Amino acid sequence: MKKLRARFKKKDRAKYISHLDLYRFMQRTFKRAGISVWYTQGFNPHLYIMFPLPLSLGYESDCEIMDFNINDDTLAPETVMEKLNEAMPAGIEITEVYEPEMKHTEIEFSHYDILLTGAPEINAENFGRFFSQDRIVIQKKTKQKTMKDVDIKPFAEISECSDTDRGLHILMKMPSGSNASYNPSLLLGAFYKFAGAEAEFAYVNRTRIVTGDGRDFR
Repeated sequence: MKKLRARFKKKDRAKYISHLDLYRFMQRTFKRAGISVWYTQGFNPHLYIMFPLPLSLGYESDCEIMDFNINDDTLAPETVMEKLNEAMPAGIEITEVYEPEMKHTEIEFSHYDILLTGAPEINAENFGRFFSQDRIVIQKKTKQKTMKDVDIKPFAEISECSDTDRGLHILMKMPSGSNASYNPSLLLGAFYKFAGAEAEFAYVNRTRIVTGDGRDFR
Protein backbone atom coordinates (compact mmCIF):
# COMPACT_ATOMS: atom_id res chain seq x y z
CA MET A 1 0.00 0.00 0.00
CA LYS A 2 1.27 3.50 -0.88
CA LYS A 3 -0.07 6.68 0.74
CA LEU A 4 -0.57 9.52 -1.72
CA ARG A 5 -1.85 13.09 -1.66
CA ALA A 6 -3.31 14.91 -4.67
CA ARG A 7 -3.66 18.64 -5.18
CA PHE A 8 -6.46 19.58 -7.56
CA LYS A 9 -8.36 22.51 -9.03
CA LYS A 10 -12.14 22.81 -8.74
CA LYS A 11 -13.47 25.34 -11.24
CA ASP A 12 -16.46 26.48 -13.30
CA ARG A 13 -19.48 24.16 -12.98
CA ALA A 14 -17.53 21.79 -10.73
CA LYS A 15 -17.79 24.38 -7.93
CA TYR A 16 -21.42 23.28 -7.52
CA ILE A 17 -20.42 19.70 -6.66
CA SER A 18 -21.05 19.30 -2.93
CA HIS A 19 -18.53 17.72 -0.59
CA LEU A 20 -20.54 14.48 -0.33
CA ASP A 21 -21.03 14.30 -4.10
CA LEU A 22 -17.31 14.98 -4.61
CA TYR A 23 -16.48 11.88 -2.56
CA ARG A 24 -18.83 9.76 -4.65
CA PHE A 25 -17.54 11.33 -7.82
CA MET A 26 -13.92 10.53 -6.94
CA GLN A 27 -14.85 6.94 -6.19
CA ARG A 28 -16.15 6.55 -9.74
CA THR A 29 -13.13 8.39 -11.15
CA PHE A 30 -10.67 5.95 -9.57
CA LYS A 31 -12.63 3.06 -11.05
CA ARG A 32 -12.69 4.62 -14.53
CA ALA A 33 -8.95 5.33 -14.25
CA GLY A 34 -8.25 1.69 -13.39
CA ILE A 35 -6.43 2.56 -10.15
CA SER A 36 -6.75 0.06 -7.32
CA VAL A 37 -7.44 2.05 -4.16
CA TRP A 38 -7.16 0.70 -0.63
CA TYR A 39 -10.35 -0.05 1.33
CA THR A 40 -10.73 0.36 5.08
CA GLN A 41 -10.85 -2.80 7.15
CA GLY A 42 -13.63 -3.96 9.45
CA PHE A 43 -17.29 -4.90 9.28
CA ASN A 44 -18.21 -2.28 6.67
CA PRO A 45 -15.14 -1.61 4.47
CA HIS A 46 -15.25 1.45 2.25
CA LEU A 47 -12.95 3.17 -0.19
CA TYR A 48 -10.50 5.43 1.64
CA ILE A 49 -10.55 8.94 0.18
CA MET A 50 -10.06 11.88 2.53
CA PHE A 51 -10.47 15.64 1.98
CA PRO A 52 -8.89 17.39 4.98
CA LEU A 53 -10.44 20.79 4.26
CA PRO A 54 -13.85 20.65 2.54
CA LEU A 55 -14.62 23.56 0.21
CA SER A 56 -17.85 25.53 0.51
CA LEU A 57 -20.39 24.93 -2.23
CA GLY A 58 -20.07 27.57 -4.95
CA TYR A 59 -16.42 28.34 -4.18
CA GLU A 60 -13.66 27.65 -6.68
CA SER A 61 -10.17 26.52 -5.73
CA ASP A 62 -6.64 26.15 -7.08
CA CYS A 63 -5.39 24.05 -4.17
CA GLU A 64 -7.81 21.37 -2.95
CA ILE A 65 -6.28 18.36 -1.19
CA MET A 66 -7.27 14.69 -1.43
CA ASP A 67 -5.57 11.84 0.44
CA PHE A 68 -5.87 8.24 -0.70
CA ASN A 69 -3.97 4.94 -0.59
CA ILE A 70 -3.24 2.78 -3.63
CA ASN A 71 -2.54 -0.94 -3.59
CA ASP A 72 0.15 -0.90 -6.29
CA ASP A 73 3.41 0.31 -4.72
CA THR A 74 5.11 0.39 -8.12
CA LEU A 75 2.72 2.96 -9.60
CA ALA A 76 4.46 6.35 -9.85
CA PRO A 77 2.63 9.46 -8.59
CA GLU A 78 2.98 11.04 -12.04
CA THR A 79 1.23 8.04 -13.60
CA VAL A 80 -1.57 8.24 -11.03
CA MET A 81 -2.08 11.93 -11.89
CA GLU A 82 -2.16 11.20 -15.61
CA LYS A 83 -4.68 8.37 -15.25
CA LEU A 84 -6.96 10.40 -12.98
CA ASN A 85 -6.93 13.43 -15.26
CA GLU A 86 -7.88 11.27 -18.23
CA ALA A 87 -11.02 10.24 -16.30
CA MET A 88 -11.86 13.71 -14.96
CA PRO A 89 -14.62 15.90 -16.41
CA ALA A 90 -14.21 19.59 -17.15
CA GLY A 91 -13.76 21.69 -14.05
CA ILE A 92 -11.59 19.32 -12.00
CA GLU A 93 -7.90 18.92 -12.71
CA ILE A 94 -5.25 17.13 -10.67
CA THR A 95 -2.17 19.36 -10.65
CA GLU A 96 0.12 17.26 -8.48
CA VAL A 97 0.30 13.83 -6.83
CA TYR A 98 2.94 13.16 -4.18
CA GLU A 99 3.61 11.32 -0.94
CA PRO A 100 2.27 13.32 2.06
CA GLU A 101 4.82 15.46 3.85
CA MET A 102 2.65 17.05 6.56
CA LYS A 103 -0.14 16.08 8.95
CA HIS A 104 -3.63 17.54 8.57
CA THR A 105 -3.28 19.17 11.99
CA GLU A 106 -0.61 21.48 10.51
CA ILE A 107 -3.23 23.29 8.39
CA GLU A 108 -3.88 26.74 9.88
CA PHE A 109 -5.07 29.16 7.17
CA SER A 110 -6.60 29.49 3.71
CA HIS A 111 -6.02 32.34 1.27
CA TYR A 112 -8.93 33.58 -0.85
CA ASP A 113 -9.24 35.72 -3.96
CA ILE A 114 -12.68 37.40 -3.90
CA LEU A 115 -14.57 39.52 -6.44
CA LEU A 116 -17.89 41.17 -5.50
CA THR A 117 -19.99 42.75 -8.23
CA GLY A 118 -23.34 44.36 -8.90
CA ALA A 119 -24.15 46.85 -6.13
CA PRO A 120 -22.63 50.38 -6.01
CA GLU A 121 -22.51 50.23 -2.20
CA ILE A 122 -20.10 47.27 -2.43
CA ASN A 123 -16.90 49.25 -2.88
CA ALA A 124 -13.43 49.62 -1.38
CA GLU A 125 -14.28 52.76 0.60
CA ASN A 126 -17.22 51.12 2.34
CA PHE A 127 -15.22 47.97 2.99
CA GLY A 128 -12.42 50.06 4.51
CA ARG A 129 -14.89 51.76 6.84
CA PHE A 130 -16.40 48.37 7.69
CA PHE A 131 -13.09 46.73 8.48
CA SER A 132 -11.80 49.72 10.49
CA GLN A 133 -14.42 49.03 13.17
CA ASP A 134 -13.04 47.97 16.55
CA ARG A 135 -15.16 44.81 16.50
CA ILE A 136 -17.02 42.88 13.79
CA VAL A 137 -19.46 40.59 15.53
CA ILE A 138 -21.02 37.70 13.64
CA GLN A 139 -23.01 34.64 14.69
CA LYS A 140 -21.26 31.30 14.32
CA LYS A 141 -22.67 27.83 14.81
CA THR A 142 -20.98 25.81 17.57
CA LYS A 143 -20.29 22.08 17.62
CA GLN A 144 -23.41 21.77 19.78
CA LYS A 145 -25.43 23.30 16.89
CA THR A 146 -26.18 26.46 18.88
CA MET A 147 -25.33 29.99 17.72
CA LYS A 148 -22.87 32.27 19.51
CA ASP A 149 -21.58 35.81 18.93
CA VAL A 150 -17.95 35.99 17.77
CA ASP A 151 -15.75 38.98 16.99
CA ILE A 152 -14.40 37.83 13.63
CA LYS A 153 -12.09 40.80 13.01
CA PRO A 154 -9.02 39.36 14.81
CA PHE A 155 -9.24 36.25 12.63
CA ALA A 156 -9.38 37.99 9.24
CA GLU A 157 -6.35 39.34 7.41
CA ILE A 158 -6.95 41.59 4.38
CA SER A 159 -3.92 42.07 2.11
CA GLU A 160 -5.73 43.90 -0.71
CA CYS A 161 -9.01 45.73 -1.18
CA SER A 162 -9.51 47.72 -4.37
CA ASP A 163 -12.16 48.79 -6.86
CA THR A 164 -11.70 47.35 -10.34
CA ASP A 165 -13.61 47.51 -13.62
CA ARG A 166 -15.28 44.23 -12.67
CA GLY A 167 -16.09 45.03 -9.05
CA LEU A 168 -14.60 45.01 -5.55
CA HIS A 169 -11.47 42.86 -5.37
CA ILE A 170 -10.38 41.47 -1.99
CA LEU A 171 -7.47 39.21 -1.02
CA MET A 172 -8.17 37.60 2.33
CA LYS A 173 -6.61 35.08 4.71
CA MET A 174 -8.82 33.21 7.18
CA PRO A 175 -8.22 30.47 9.77
CA SER A 176 -8.94 26.99 8.43
CA GLY A 177 -7.35 24.69 11.01
CA SER A 178 -8.64 22.40 13.71
CA ASN A 179 -8.21 25.12 16.35
CA ALA A 180 -10.27 27.73 14.47
CA SER A 181 -12.07 27.80 11.15
CA TYR A 182 -13.95 30.74 9.66
CA ASN A 183 -15.64 30.85 6.27
CA PRO A 184 -15.15 34.08 4.27
CA SER A 185 -18.92 34.22 3.83
CA LEU A 186 -19.22 35.14 7.52
CA LEU A 187 -17.16 38.29 7.01
CA LEU A 188 -18.83 39.09 3.68
CA GLY A 189 -22.27 38.71 5.24
CA ALA A 190 -21.33 41.19 7.97
CA PHE A 191 -20.04 43.60 5.30
CA TYR A 192 -23.31 43.37 3.33
CA LYS A 193 -25.22 44.23 6.49
CA PHE A 194 -22.92 47.20 7.15
CA ALA A 195 -23.17 48.46 3.55
CA GLY A 196 -26.93 47.97 3.36
CA ALA A 197 -26.59 46.06 0.10
CA GLU A 198 -25.54 42.62 -1.10
CA ALA A 199 -23.33 41.80 -4.05
CA GLU A 200 -25.26 40.40 -6.99
CA PHE A 201 -22.38 38.03 -7.66
CA ALA A 202 -19.63 36.83 -5.34
CA TYR A 203 -16.70 34.97 -6.86
CA VAL A 204 -14.56 33.24 -4.22
CA ASN A 205 -11.45 31.28 -5.14
CA ARG A 206 -9.27 29.49 -2.59
CA THR A 207 -5.68 30.04 -3.73
CA ARG A 208 -3.56 28.56 -0.93
CA ILE A 209 -3.82 26.24 2.08
CA VAL A 210 -0.98 27.00 4.49
CA THR A 211 0.55 26.09 7.83
CA GLY A 212 0.97 28.41 10.80
CA ASP A 213 4.36 29.59 9.56
CA GLY A 214 3.04 30.36 6.07
CA ARG A 215 4.27 27.29 4.20
CA ASP A 216 2.05 25.64 1.59
CA PHE A 217 0.46 22.52 3.05
CA ARG A 218 1.97 19.39 1.51
